[in-house]
Amino acid sequence: HVPDLDQRKDDIPLLIDYFTNQICSEQGIPAKKFEKQAVDKLQQRSWTGNIRELRNVVERLIILSSSTITAADVDMFA
Repeated sequence: HVPDLDQRKDDIPLLIDYFTNQICSEQGIPAKKFEKQAVDKLQQRSWTGNIRELRNVVERLIILSSSTITAADVDMFA
């Protein structure tokens, strides 16, 4: 049994990097960067949908944000 994402908050930055690289590669777009404050906000969030929800949020942020994803982007789109 793998613990819920809420119990593995330290894994979230690694997962964000992994999903960002994967999604940008799939979409054929340049890799985007997440500001530390954006990652911090995502770490503080409750993830009831676990890893699938995190991936969907990262994908939405990549599609709707500029080349650098900010805390304001997280507030607006996540």
